[in-house]
Amino acid sequence: MNVRIPQSDASKVRAMKERYSLDLLSATVLERRGARSGEDILYYLENDVIYHHSPFEAEDVPIAVDRIMDAIEEQEKILVFGDRDVDGVTAAAIMVRALRRLGANELSYRLPTGDEPYGLTSDAVDEILEKGYTLVITVDCGISCIDEIAKLERNGVDVIVLDHHIAGDDLPPAAAIFDPRVEGAGYPFPGLAGCAVSAKMAWALFFSQTPLYGSECIVLHAEPRNGTIRINAVRLENLVEIDRITEEVVEGAFSVERSRLMDFLAVNLPVFVLDGDVEKKMLHRAFGDGVDISLIDIRERLEAVMPRVKGHSLFDLAMVSRAAKYQEGDKEIETLLSLFRSVSIHSYPSLSTDYDDILQLVAIGTIADLMPMKDENRMIVKRGLMMLSRKPIASLVYLIARQNMTGKKINSRDVSFYIAPVLNAAGRMGNPEAALKLLLTDDSALSVSLTDDLLDMNKARQRAEEDVLALVREKAAESLSDLDGRFIIVDDRQIPRGLTGSIASKLSSEFLVPCIVMADTEGRISGSMRCKEGWDAKAFLDTLSSYFESYGGHSKAAGFSLPSEHKQAFMGALAEAVAGQSAESPVMKEMVADAQIPAEYMTEELWRLSELLEPFGQENDPLKLYIRNAKIIDVLPTKGDRRMLRFTVSFGRYSWPAIWWHPHDKESFCKGAAVDVVFTPDTNYWKGQSKMQMLVEEMECVDTIGQ
Repeated sequence: MNVRIPQSDASKVRAMKERYSLDLLSATVLERRGARSGEDILYYLENDVIYHHSPFEAEDVPIAVDRIMDAIEEQEKILVFGDRDVDGVTAAAIMVRALRRLGANELSYRLPTGDEPYGLTSDAVDEILEKGYTLVITVDCGISCIDEIAKLERNGVDVIVLDHHIAGDDLPPAAAIFDPRVEGAGYPFPGLAGCAVSAKMAWALFFSQTPLYGSECIVLHAEPRNGTIRINAVRLENLVEIDRITEEVVEGAFSVERSRLMDFLAVNLPVFVLDGDVEKKMLHRAFGDGVDISLIDIRERLEAVMPRVKGHSLFDLAMVSRAAKYQEGDKEIETLLSLFRSVSIHSYPSLSTDYDDILQLVAIGTIADLMPMKDENRMIVKRGLMMLSRKPIASLVYLIARQNMTGKKINSRDVSFYIAPVLNAAGRMGNPEAALKLLLTDDSALSVSLTDDLLDMNKARQRAEEDVLALVREKAAESLSDLDGRFIIVDDRQIPRGLTGSIASKLSSEFLVPCIVMADTEGRISGSMRCKEGWDAKAFLDTLSSYFESYGGHSKAAGFSLPSEHKQAFMGALAEAVAGQSAESPVMKEMVADAQIPAEYMTEELWRLSELLEPFGQENDPLKLYIRNAKIIDVLPTKGDRRMLRFTVSFGRYSWPAIWWHPHDKESFCKGAAVDVVFTPDTNYWKGQSKMQMLVEEMECVDTIGQ
């Protein structure tokens, strides 16, 4: 077994350990995963909304907010237009919920049904015009619908595009566009899911109903240095930093003419400080009695929202502030900025505690859409999963109960296996509005019947998958033989477009090779690729990108589309690409582990480290640890299921239950075998009880010790 442990920089690990109060192993793993700056670490350690990027960093958001609020006030007919997948359904649910809360009475929603294609179509545009809508909000779609949006705008219908897909050379002529992947849009993170973009817009709309909207202010702090007074001032608009200045003033030698700070403050904006009397004394020491700056003290408001700060100076708070640790600037001004944002946001439940309900849906949609689990996606999904575990919204309580997750700490894998497929089944079976109706109801009784319907749809989807699998299994075996036992390509007109991903996943698991499954409908090929360790699906499709209209994905799952007339040429290129792969190919992956664990380190702390790294997903794989010369002390029966091996491993002072899906050479791993193991720490929940276990990624025998 070829296992590689990435190198780490010992000095950076030590510095990280001290600055962020981490244990050595956690600091090492984070450094190996590329988390080196304060901002990188923040995304692992925090989840509070005050650390999220503000939607007002995107240029068109204020335009969108004002247009939507005008439509609500004038009782215009508004349509939310989404997509059929989980990301599109959660995005639509978030926006509809937000607009209802804001008082939109003339509100409808629309998702593609049956075999309707993705996005706004000519037929959908005609329907919108016929029904008299004056504002259309697209969620998880719209950025490529240039002609359709142009027709709507020509006919007096404004369109606001909330999307996350890559734009073409031209943008649609919409009233406003919020797509973090549009170059120059201003948003600092391009990896949001469509549901997250919708949630950001909802937050901006709620923000517009507070006195904070459109407001500008300055946050200021003065502190003594050796013979000088250092003054930091930061200008904010909608709580977003737009400018800052630092000036060091020699006591008794201040000159108004040479002061940049005076120009910065001469804008007639409110100036907020903590402990006004102390700040005023510092400013008098700096400027003398001839300069008087009006200050607004936030102490009383701060203590009302955060009672724990009572009696502590800004210096005291800066010494223990987490926010200051993530920044390279002066600790006290960074602490004050964090406190100011916190007291501002947490003064309004719609921006903080109530927003947690929305983040549950964002977590589900982001995980389902395989978005990169980095930057603020980590914080958004982490908090959404936390709230989904503690206090799920009424829509999801029964679904969580039916999937035996009540009371458990729900993680990203639970969403992937037990929540997303049920919601996704509606779209795959041509009726995505069934899932949307569930996510929009707060009626517990109604949620029960809607959930039962979705579970029935999911069973129907599973039966349809089994029927398709029976249909194509022989073709898969033939393809495997034709491609030297290394790859499967399946193409059949009887495969529904919505099932290509799940069929590819099942065939890849069954035959233990990469698999591409394609559906040919309405002149368009839709394909999905799935693979296990050893291949990178996205990298493989990169080599064929010239054939695709669109494609994307990550190492284990990817998808693509192309016109049917290009199919023959593509199939030839695909076969050549498969034949050209070798063990040295860049799409062949080696086994990489985060750390090799000595026996004395094999403790429960490893499971806590895994929790720190959650949520897992694209660009943030589950924690993988490597142990050597462990001993299998028991092998448990699995009722003839050859897909799984259950056993117990002894390593260090303890023994650990382990499970390995799709083991190779299963008979070799018997009681008494000495093994090297790459595993992920996992927690199994059953009937309200939790048990730590090892999820084996790879294992090999190194010796047989005997029965």
